[in-house]
Amino acid sequence: MELITETLAGLRCQVLRPRREPTGAPLVLIHGLGGGTWSWENFQRAAAAAGRASYAIELPLHQPGARPDPMLGRYSVEHYAVHCAAVLEQIGDCFVMGHSMGGLIAQLLAQAFARRGFIFLASAPPWHMMRAPYGKLWRYACLHPLADLLRPVARRAMKMDGGMSRNLVNNRIPPERLAEVAAREVPDSGRAAMQMAVGLVRVDPRRVASPCLVLGGLADRLIPPAEQRRLAAYYNARVRLFDRAHMLIIEPEWEEVAACALDWMAEMETAGEPVAELQTRAATAEF
Repeated sequence: MELITETLAGLRCQVLRPRREPTGAPLVLIHGLGGGTWSWENFQRAAAAAGRASYAIELPLHQPGARPDPMLGRYSVEHYAVHCAAVLEQIGDCFVMGHSMGGLIAQLLAQAFARRGFIFLASAPPWHMMRAPYGKLWRYACLHPLADLLRPVARRAMKMDGGMSRNLVNNRIPPERLAEVAAREVPDSGRAAMQMAVGLVRVDPRRVASPCLVLGGLADRLIPPAEQRRLAAYYNARVRLFDRAHMLIIEPEWEEVAACALDWMAEMETAGEPVAELQTRAATAEF
């Protein structure tokens, strides 16, 4: 099975299809702040082995190796969601999984689309992060020069520095892989980062008609496990926490996380509410 690149609704997507006829709905994957489609390769191979096609979306202006576009810093989480919505329209019936900021994008999509199911993985929440559980995040942030902290306010592109990345995001990545992972991280929108920090992205759980699953890490220093439990309660969703950190999609033993998500998808297809009924319930939802 070979990963290929296709353009869907104007966005580059990393696509992997199973060798045999697919046995379930496809999976759409949305990466997090500063991430890329590379982070989903393991999950895509697991999905293909289970008989599912998968589409990992590269968010706008995130092409690896390119100089940051001056417009990147002005993109909002909602802008990203609108671009991803066009991909969902093209693919049709599917599951959607988002990691970190991608999880918040998936939440916006869940209130606008009825699909087989949505998985929020180490997801940013739809409320502000100026709360006690995020103490480690703010202690690291306050060590930085004021000019760095003001980049999101100025709506400029930004990139998490090495210290924050190692201590908050990649703290369970094996040391021999840290340089490789850091080299793949790309600049992202300061505006989107600020939105998540101060809680400027709103999602109405009453408009989420599809089943949802929350997956998180017990050692996550960026989005703590208490916040994952709170997120699950917000959507009346099932929650599963693993002995992992924030980058549980590429950390050792990622297979357990992928298997949990794939098992849940199979369960939803067997016993879940028909998509047509979900679409009827969500007919009035819009961005």
